[in-house]
Amino acid sequence: MQRILVAEDDPVLSMIYEITLTEAGFDVLLCSDGQEAFEALKTFSPDLVITDHTMPRMSGGDLVRAVRHALPGAATLMASAVDPRLLKDDQHADARLEKPVTPGRLLQTVRELEAAPPRA
Repeated sequence: MQRILVAEDDPVLSMIYEITLTEAGFDVLLCSDGQEAFEALKTFSPDLVITDHTMPRMSGGDLVRAVRHALPGAATLMASAVDPRLLKDDQHADARLEKPVTPGRLLQTVRELEAAPPRA
């Protein structure tokens, strides 16, 4: 896992994600909402998509569904305060982090996804 696309509308969290993941050696692309992230899927071709749930233009749940269709081998991580029981079955990510997200928990979860078998 080398390339990580982050969809987060909070600029402070985006900066934390970028610094944490870049310092860990990942190639990171930040997007300010789900639609921007969706449009970047083909050109960036991420191994992992990290998304917030509640964003303008396209929700994180809808982005997870789109990633599964467009890049079936990419892993997804939902970093959100939204209760996962409120998501539709096809909107559940491969992993979930409850906000507030700390750099340590973020990196630990990314490393766990990295060690997991690839998605089919």
